[in-house]
Amino acid sequence: MTIARKPSAALVVDTNIVLSMVLGFRLRGIWDRVATRRRLLFSVESVAELMAVIWHLRDRAPDAEHDAKIVLRLIEVPPEARYRMSLVPAADALRNAPASRNGSVADAHILALAWAYEADIWSHDRDFAGTGWPSWSSANLAAALSAEAAASAANP
Repeated sequence: MTIARKPSAALVVDTNIVLSMVLGFRLRGIWDRVATRRRLLFSVESVAELMAVIWHLRDRAPDAEHDAKIVLRLIEVPPEARYRMSLVPAADALRNAPASRNGSVADAHILALAWAYEADIWSHDRDFAGTGWPSWSSANLAAALSAEAAASAANP
């Protein structure tokens, strides 16, 4: 399998990835592979979003808050000031992206953070397609990291 592009050294992780991890939706193996090979970034807004969703699920997933706090210790959360100046242009890019077809700019903080760190995005949302910025699904990211590891092993 040939991967046209390697994932960047840092990845901005969307809330849906962390939420899937916390709720145990079969991401732990992929998470471990990614976390050992890449710097993981999470926006301040994503932390708030994650904790709000977990609060609403507290009766159905009583361990989720504890698990989220453990996962958050493994992710770097840069200050919002690092990407604040890019929030409006990021919102414009999302508004103009055709992929989600809903004009939502709710994830502008993720795109702005990605721009600030020249980091790809790890997400299951379609919103980032059409913004001109690379994003990876879990399956494609896992495949790219496997190909990268195989290439490294073949050329020590």
